[in-house]
Amino acid sequence: MPFHDSEFGLLYMNRDRFDFNLHFEQLFFSILPCTLFIVCSLWRAITQSRKPSVVYAPIFQLAKLGAIITYVGLQIALLIQVGMGSFHITRIFIASSVVNLVAALAMVMISYTDHNRSPRPSILLNTYLFLTLLFDIAQSRTLFLLSESTPEITYSAVFTTSLAVKIVILFLETKSKNKWITWDRDEHSPEETSSIFSLGVLSWLNSIFLQGYRSTLSMDDLYPLDVALHSKQLHDRFLANMDYSKLKGDSYGLVKVLVKTLLVPLLLPIPLRLALLGFTFCQPFFIEKLLDHLSRPEIEANVGYGFIGAAILIYLGMAVSAALCWYLHHRMRAMTRSILVTEIFSRATQARIGADDHNAALTLMSTDIERIRLGLRMLHNVWAGVIQAALAAWMLYIRLGLVFLVPIGVVVVCFTLLGVLVNFTGDSQRAWMTGVQKRVGLTATVIAGMKNLKLSGLASTVSSFVQKLRVEELAAGARFRKIFILAAMLGFTPMLISPPLTLAFTRASLDTSKVFTSLAFLMLLTNPLSQIFTSIPELVSGIACIGRIQAFLECETRHDFRQVLSDRKKNLNFTEIEADTGSSEIETAPDSTMISIKNGNFGWKENVFVLQDINAHIEKSSFTMVVGPVGSGKSTFCKTLLGEIPVSRGSVVLSMRCPRIGFCDQTAFMWNGTIRDNILGFSIYDEKRYDSVIQATALSVDFAKLTQGDQTNVGSDGITLSGGQKQRVSLARALYLESDLVILDDVFSGLDADTELHVFQRVFGPGGLLQQRRTTVVLCTHSVRFLPFSDHVIALGDNTIKEQGSFKELAEQGGYVQSLGIRDSAGGDGSEAVSETAASKERTEAQKDAQGSPDGSPGAEVNLDDPNRATGDKAVYKYYFLSMGLLVAFCCFFLAALWGFFTNFPTIWLKFWTDDISSETRSHSHAYYVGIYALLQVSALISLLLLGITLFIVSIKRAGANLHHDTLTTLIQAPLSFFTHTDTGVITNLFSQDLNLIDTELPDALLNTLFCVFQALGQAAVMPTSSAYLAISYPLLAVLLYSVQRFYLRTSRQLRLLDLEAKSPLYTHFMDTVRGITTLRAFGYISDEVSKNARLLNRSQQPAYLLAMVQEWLNLVLDMIVMILAAVLTTLAVRLHSNSGFTGASLVTLMSFGESLSGIVIYYTRLETSIGAISRLKTFNATVKPEGKEGEDMVPPENWPQHGSVELNNVSASYQ
Repeated sequence: MPFHDSEFGLLYMNRDRFDFNLHFEQLFFSILPCTLFIVCSLWRAITQSRKPSVVYAPIFQLAKLGAIITYVGLQIALLIQVGMGSFHITRIFIASSVVNLVAALAMVMISYTDHNRSPRPSILLNTYLFLTLLFDIAQSRTLFLLSESTPEITYSAVFTTSLAVKIVILFLETKSKNKWITWDRDEHSPEETSSIFSLGVLSWLNSIFLQGYRSTLSMDDLYPLDVALHSKQLHDRFLANMDYSKLKGDSYGLVKVLVKTLLVPLLLPIPLRLALLGFTFCQPFFIEKLLDHLSRPEIEANVGYGFIGAAILIYLGMAVSAALCWYLHHRMRAMTRSILVTEIFSRATQARIGADDHNAALTLMSTDIERIRLGLRMLHNVWAGVIQAALAAWMLYIRLGLVFLVPIGVVVVCFTLLGVLVNFTGDSQRAWMTGVQKRVGLTATVIAGMKNLKLSGLASTVSSFVQKLRVEELAAGARFRKIFILAAMLGFTPMLISPPLTLAFTRASLDTSKVFTSLAFLMLLTNPLSQIFTSIPELVSGIACIGRIQAFLECETRHDFRQVLSDRKKNLNFTEIEADTGSSEIETAPDSTMISIKNGNFGWKENVFVLQDINAHIEKSSFTMVVGPVGSGKSTFCKTLLGEIPVSRGSVVLSMRCPRIGFCDQTAFMWNGTIRDNILGFSIYDEKRYDSVIQATALSVDFAKLTQGDQTNVGSDGITLSGGQKQRVSLARALYLESDLVILDDVFSGLDADTELHVFQRVFGPGGLLQQRRTTVVLCTHSVRFLPFSDHVIALGDNTIKEQGSFKELAEQGGYVQSLGIRDSAGGDGSEAVSETAASKERTEAQKDAQGSPDGSPGAEVNLDDPNRATGDKAVYKYYFLSMGLLVAFCCFFLAALWGFFTNFPTIWLKFWTDDISSETRSHSHAYYVGIYALLQVSALISLLLLGITLFIVSIKRAGANLHHDTLTTLIQAPLSFFTHTDTGVITNLFSQDLNLIDTELPDALLNTLFCVFQALGQAAVMPTSSAYLAISYPLLAVLLYSVQRFYLRTSRQLRLLDLEAKSPLYTHFMDTVRGITTLRAFGYISDEVSKNARLLNRSQQPAYLLAMVQEWLNLVLDMIVMILAAVLTTLAVRLHSNSGFTGASLVTLMSFGESLSGIVIYYTRLETSIGAISRLKTFNATVKPEGKEGEDMVPPENWPQHGSVELNNVSASYQ
């Protein structure tokens, strides 16, 4: 057959052969992909030309270019043959040859640019080569089949030679460039150097799987986070699109900014999701054609082989396209989390002090972010499901006529009801999250202040109040879960009710092929809608959480009202200078003034001023002491100098810019780290400066008594240190900072008189550190005995400055300072030292504290040798079922078994119905089969409703309250030594992250695991009905599934545990930051804190991201298993000429069997990892022993004590 003989009809099959038309192949297999590649290659070359070179492999590059140039030569030869006219051709043949040559030249350009500038093999080039290679194989076969003359045979031979060269090019281009990359490979993930094929089959995860299977994983074993997912660059892109002035008033403003920032990652999965949609739609067409083929008396072998190949192609395409689609989607979800957490933290560092937003921000960073990630999980299934449902409805119309409106009507009714439900979702979600926020915030406060609660005897009372908040939170969450259950019911209603209604009202004549094909299209119509209905509440919930984050970001931030003299001079014009009474003072103010306050009124609430009519000057290199009775506003005065007061009037002018101010707050701020870390902060270690500071603050004596010296960990909020030690560490931090201004708020509180004197002389006195450095010092204090040593005194009282001046002046004025009766002793040389005996009180206290101080790192240690990290602990399930009640657990299993039966037996019932239709005499009426079919489907819906109520309402309410009560009781009764050893972030994580898992992911995972297990059992019973030989493969299938889940679970479970553990440092750092925000802003450490948050966030992303990837690896493997089952089932059907009714039932069941298999392993894995929350609570309750021991408490008589005294004889006390 000559080449031109196929020009009539692009889609006709070649006569007498199972083959495509040549013109169809040249248009869709050659011209279309080549044109797309040429356009994309131009864009790729432009973008890559701006990037630096990261690969150096000139010899390898020459080899690739040589192969491509050879291919270009063969394309030129083909074009010459076409141009010579040695055989008859058409215009489309010429166009194909020209476009192929241009595409070959584009290959040279892309190979050259991507070789040096891309660390991975070119995705564009490899995708093009792979697809066109498949197309070229089909074209080569067609060309040889059509070749009759010698020129045609020669053309076909040259074309086949170019095909062989293309295979060589593909082999070279897919080769990894890892060993030639110039960067440090230890700092980059193998994902960054993987080819499109490695990404498609997720083979870059192999090494992490092997390591997780063989040994216990730690954070250091995980791949580094992909550079494209690093928080800093993502947040910079976000800030480029963020405009806070436009955010307010727009309810979806933050959503819009996120979409704009992540537009490309958001759109990348769409082509692959469309490809998955196309492969999915091939299934019912495949079933229809195969059943028609089996109904014929004679079957052609070639056609049968074609069906086998089609089955492999369809299910393989579904597997790979789904893997790539969700791979890209999970990257977008990780980017969203990174951006939002960074922005929440950044905004929290700008918050006003006194604003009660810290607990809210902690909840936003943990619970709300997880709800957002959950809501985004099925994002692309929403729009794809709508398209799939519309196409399926059209296919039903073609086959059954207007009855296709029946499922559409069911869908519309359910969607309308869902729309009504959605209106309540946002409010119920906000009420639930508000309850979580109140409980978690209070719990974090209780944990941080446990020492004071125990000393005050309020621990039990506060515990009861926290438990009450937990019960209220569960009640608020139950309202949201009821909506979720109803939404799930509405989601499954079209899938279960539409088939019987459609078959009941149809007037079309039914046969086996039409029934099962229609059922397949009904599944494609209703299944995505079911997913949409269950996904929409999650999506709406996620958007509501984004709205909560937006509300937090819109909160008023700190306004630094201080002005710098040089900036103010620069900004004031002549008119303003004349009109402003303060300007003239600025112009004439002496250069010796450091801070000038003019007509100042300062307060924490609008129109309620703590300090009024403040006028003061603080000279450079001076020592100013601020005194006054309790409540006179000394701390407010300190915060005023720092620009931290939210309400201010008048002016505060600094003579110079002070990016770093040494500041000690009235309550000493401690990081959860070593003593040295707390002193150094983010400053560089200078041994000489460090030694002088610890000597001046008398910390050297404390270090000598501590086992690890200054490497001793202070614990959360410095719980392992005494009050005096914390004050001196805080003072040492301010002294170590290189700053021209130091502001100290009551730093002598907690110090005995002798230590106070020592510190004052070494730090403030003549020859002290601050005087040597000529530092400007403002000291607010109750220790008025040091007033004679000050250069300037400010006495506060009655919300204003009562008097100010030098001590000598004020001592003679008859005011507040004179009333203190202090003798002027400043004339001494101040060189007297404090003896060892004089400081014994504070040092003895330090020694006692040292005996109970933990010497290791903070936080609960992770036991990496625990085998349960890889294999799990089945006793935890018993603990969970007991917490919900054994009767409730039994009901869950029973209802799930009913679900499995009622969702699978109807398929067999349809086979009985179609057999009755095909028989010569009908045994039962149409209404009989439809009625029982509908009864089975409605029963499945009822079992779903009852199971949802049992698990999501009854179980969560009982288990959630009981587990929280047990854990909270353990916490309250824990000894103080536990809090000195354990990081507050770890404990808070139990009450936030773990309880959130128990309330959300755990019941969801249990429900879906039970669904999938019992549904898969039913499906496994249905599929062998087409051929008993298929059942022979079940033992092998069971072994394969067991091996896969065993191999997978060992790694995924550990990754989930690492995911939870990696979040604790992130939360701890956040709580530390907001607690010491005033100190950190004064020290100029905010940028350092943001950078540290970015590092901790990136580290927490590592296990979370890898966990999502290994789950997609599992989906891919299970989809491959389904592909094998489809191929085996098709082979048995076409070779054994199986019954078309049972084959239809088997193939329709196979459409969802893959999802069931995948669901079993995925949801069981999610169950295993979520049950880790129960395991941690169980371990916590079992290992933390109560401080009260049996027999040590005595109950005194009612009239005790009538009189008496307390005697302590040889008592020793410590935290351990």
